[in-house]
Amino acid sequence: MQRTVPSAPVPPDDLVDFVTAARFFAPTGHPVSHSTLRRDAQAAGVKIWVRGRRHLVSLSDMLVLHGERQASEV
Repeated sequence: MQRTVPSAPVPPDDLVDFVTAARFFAPTGHPVSHSTLRRDAQAAGVKIWVRGRRHLVSLSDMLVLHGERQASEV
């Protein structure tokens, strides 16, 4: 009997670290710190990809989270 090994999930193409994501939001008029982004991602259960010492997230996921945060503050 042959055993199949489950394949690892494929990371999205838009991975960025939290500092880069924070820099992305800086000129939008709704800046946010990288530590707040990390906290929001962890609280929302966003997949965080670890590559060496870097913790990466999908920029698309961060856009959605940031938009939800801004909408709830209005």
